[in-house]
Amino acid sequence: MFTLSLVAASLFLGATAQVTPSNIVPSSSGSLAAIKYTNVGGSGTYSQVTDMIPGTFPSCTINPSCITQEVSVSGNLAPFDDELTMVYRGPANIYNIAVYQPTSNSSSSTWAQTSSWTAGQPPTNLVFMANMGGGASGNWSICGGSSQAYANGAWNAAVATPNEEVASGYLDETHQINIMTATTCEESPCTGYSWGTANHGWKGSKMFVFTLDMPASDNAADVPAVWVLNAQVVRAAQYGCNCRGMGGNGGCGELDILEVLSGSSPNQAISELYSFMGATGSGGESFARPSSASTYTAIFDIDTDSIAIQQLTEWDYSTPSITRSLIEGYLAAPKTLASVSGNSRRSARNLMGAHRRRHEH
Repeated sequence: MFTLSLVAASLFLGATAQVTPSNIVPSSSGSLAAIKYTNVGGSGTYSQVTDMIPGTFPSCTINPSCITQEVSVSGNLAPFDDELTMVYRGPANIYNIAVYQPTSNSSSSTWAQTSSWTAGQPPTNLVFMANMGGGASGNWSICGGSSQAYANGAWNAAVATPNEEVASGYLDETHQINIMTATTCEESPCTGYSWGTANHGWKGSKMFVFTLDMPASDNAADVPAVWVLNAQVVRAAQYGCNCRGMGGNGGCGELDILEVLSGSSPNQAISELYSFMGATGSGGESFARPSSASTYTAIFDIDTDSIAIQQLTEWDYSTPSITRSLIEGYLAAPKTLASVSGNSRRSARNLMGAHRRRHEH
């Protein structure tokens, strides 16, 4: 396949020059295939969760139960240089996932595959989790709700241990799952507050690649999405006490990669980015909702202070590493551009994604 042969040639030659990938899907009239967010990082603050008071059943009478402190961050890609998790909401058939990261620093000439999964097979350094704590794994409290829990193979219930069941890849329209690394916060301390079942995400520069389709929903209000969050969000309470916040002020960061909006066109998916820098996105342009297996990559690059989402014609998931020159080729490919720096804080327009509107409680 294209990717494997290109990578092998680049590594053998020790190439550092930009490579032009041949597996890029070009944008067409009325359909977006790529978007690049530039000037992503900056200096700012967000409310980091330091404690969650559980309260006493049957009602949460403690105010505040969500304890936070302002933390300052700065630099290229901030806050998206922090650990991230990728979240999927159904209906979706997910076939493959892979994560690549620089082998040393952000300028490393080689990005190695650090995590991977193929439907029907055990994953490598990747754990499927969901907001189902309080039963087989994780915790629940009247004030905090459900913590993270390990997801079963059908992604609709919790199990006691990570990847206890092999995932088939089908996610129904009433559930969502997120991916984390296999390293727990007990093994190595995590940033921010964590409780229940909590794992690390992917820190620094990273490239997510995934193949999926989004079949029609039985209920028009249940629409699919793929988005990325600061891992601190899910380790606290994804739809409650967290560092992301609501609306246009994105706090510690969220990137909607493909989001079908409830009440909007069911065949279109938008992209939007939120952080303490403000909010911006694809505007009037949108990706086509993938009705058949389609491959996408989301690259978070510290060196260029940019995030690129690109639809691909194919990806060889057995590829163990790729070159920096290939990363630069994807970053340089023609795309719709959205600059974060200097962007005004857009109102909660409905900038809140469907996943945030529908599940707010």
